[in-house]
Amino acid sequence: MANYLSPGVYVEEVSSGVKPIAGVGTSVGAFVGIAEKGVIGKAVLITNWSQFVNEFGQFIPNGYLAYAVYNFFAEGGTSCYVVRAASKDIQPASLTIKDTDNLDLFKVVARSEGKWGNRISVKISQSSNKQQFGFKMVVQYLLDSSFNDEYTGEDEDGKIVEVFDNMLLINFEEKVNQVSAFVSVKPLVDLTILENMEKTPAFNETALSLSGGVNGMSPIDFLGDSASRAGIHAFDTIDGINIVAAPDLADMAYSRGTILDMLNYCKLRKDCIFIVDPPHGLSPLEVKDFKEGAGNYSGNSFNTSYGALYYPWVYINDPLTGKQKLVPPSGAIAGTYAYVDSVRGVHKAPAGTTDGYLDSVVGIEKIITKAEQELLNPDGINVIRSLPEGICVWGARTLSSDSEWNYVNVRRLLMYIEESLDEGSQWVVFEPNDPSLWGKVKRNLTAFLTRVWRDGALYGTTQEEAFFVKVDEENNPPSVRDVGQLIIEVGVAPVKPAEFVVIRVSQKTLSK
Repeated sequence: MANYLSPGVYVEEVSSGVKPIAGVGTSVGAFVGIAEKGVIGKAVLITNWSQFVNEFGQFIPNGYLAYAVYNFFAEGGTSCYVVRAASKDIQPASLTIKDTDNLDLFKVVARSEGKWGNRISVKISQSSNKQQFGFKMVVQYLLDSSFNDEYTGEDEDGKIVEVFDNMLLINFEEKVNQVSAFVSVKPLVDLTILENMEKTPAFNETALSLSGGVNGMSPIDFLGDSASRAGIHAFDTIDGINIVAAPDLADMAYSRGTILDMLNYCKLRKDCIFIVDPPHGLSPLEVKDFKEGAGNYSGNSFNTSYGALYYPWVYINDPLTGKQKLVPPSGAIAGTYAYVDSVRGVHKAPAGTTDGYLDSVVGIEKIITKAEQELLNPDGINVIRSLPEGICVWGARTLSSDSEWNYVNVRRLLMYIEESLDEGSQWVVFEPNDPSLWGKVKRNLTAFLTRVWRDGALYGTTQEEAFFVKVDEENNPPSVRDVGQLIIEVGVAPVKPAEFVVIRVSQKTLSK
């Protein structure tokens, strides 16, 4: 308490004790897959398609990551983290530049591994300022995958050109490295020696191509580990992700084991859901076996509320070829999750003729009948149907066998509430554990859950029916307080989707 020593008016600020809880985001995607280029094993925030192209390159025939991210944004997604997975024997393209005496002077290396770097070329000439020992380096990247190593010119169609001019060996690293989007340079001589600093690279009239870039042949590591922070573990330090997908896994041999690991990763995190892509070409019975680990797919069944499986694959208009291309559905599904979250809320099931309509999809791999879906839906396999209204997601089930966690929107709503309460209650730690604190906590949590209820996410015509918050002497006796614990009990009644709409029609008998 303040110590007042002289007469006067004193104004003090007093905390109201109310610390509003803000709802966390629910629509941030997280993708792991094969990319044309880009840093390997690091999560990069992507907020639009152009940024993805700059970081990870264009569509490639042997990878689905770019298509998934493209569909994510096309369906309404706004931000996602992307991790490039690759083989352990992947190598970057490089080129050794010689001096005027034909001795190795420095190396030009593609900024990331992969055969994409073989489409980079370098041309070195006299610097524009004609400075002694000065040189100019033009880096060209050929966008067309039909690589021709004999092209010249600095501004032809189909190329991206970077120009680094008026350089000396003493400053060329700082002018190129961390500036170029395509290459970095590394001296091959000791530049602390004056004689070496005064060397000049040999000029070349024709652009010289980088070579040696390979994508690798060993298995691709989608998982990584908590120590290396690669693969899916690159997301370990990122709290904001909610929707995880690995579209390239779908058609890889023995993918089920990796999918099980990814489902378990999301289960341990408790703040995200994994969208499972089955292999393409499966019949309804085969996709059921794939989910259950039966038939040709031996192993444990997928049984968790932190995952959802969508079937079958979908056709999109391929921006690379202009033709239709069959792709895993996870990218479009993740975008649908994000879109429905923004316009309806996380409590709304991302399915139906309106909220489940897939804008980016032009066809589906296999027409699934109502009778076939009756076999799949109870088993937690969400079917993508071709309906008169268009191609729509016609299922909202998780992979859990527990009826309490049947629905995707219920699992995601509870994740939203739990994460919001967790982040919004950090101020309570180390506060005096007494009835005054209990009252503040109850007011804050009640105010947040009231907003959730009024948004239509909780069932009930009154607050008492929709939720309760209990924090008092009964659940915080001295034995609990003595070990430094504060127990807060929260119960909510989430709304369930109207999955089966039954309209009973009968004849009305007219009495005389």
